[in-house]
Amino acid sequence: MKKLSIIALAVLGLTTSTVASAETDRIGAYVGGQIGAFSAEVEGDSESGQSYGAYGGYNFNEWFGLEGTIYLTNDFVDNEFASIHAASFSVAPKFTLVLNDTFSLYGKIGVASVAVVADSFIRDVDYSGFGLTVGAGVNAAVTDKLNIRLGYDFTSADLDSDDFGTQDIDMDLSNVTLGMHYQF
Repeated sequence: MKKLSIIALAVLGLTTSTVASAETDRIGAYVGGQIGAFSAEVEGDSESGQSYGAYGGYNFNEWFGLEGTIYLTNDFVDNEFASIHAASFSVAPKFTLVLNDTFSLYGKIGVASVAVVADSFIRDVDYSGFGLTVGAGVNAAVTDKLNIRLGYDFTSADLDSDDFGTQDIDMDLSNVTLGMHYQF
């Protein structure tokens, strides 16, 4: 019984030291990758596909950081007439609410640069522009350095084309992602 108590105290001591280091490791740089389910809406028409991306940032303290995210989509419109894919790069301040040693919630709002390429057998049209991006999610610490997160990002952008006679578009992009990052 006495050996069991000593082992339990040792495990408790190791757990406490890990928790203490997990709290201090929330501050600093992080970098990771993500996959997602992507949706684009233009004038009431909606298409969906997959997205792949990377994100990284720096947490200045436990509740405030700055994050950059880039993602690319597959051809979310792919038929015999056209192929369309998109890319987005955003920079946003990130606000975090730490729930416990494992879980935290985050929210962010910032600016995004969006590019959409439409390839067809008639002509290729490139759209680009800027917009507002907002995001929210939950972060789970697997270890004191490795984290997984489930997030949602929404971007609304006004896209212009340099091609003569092509109409400018307003596009809403939604992205539900599963990511993993390493905290330095």
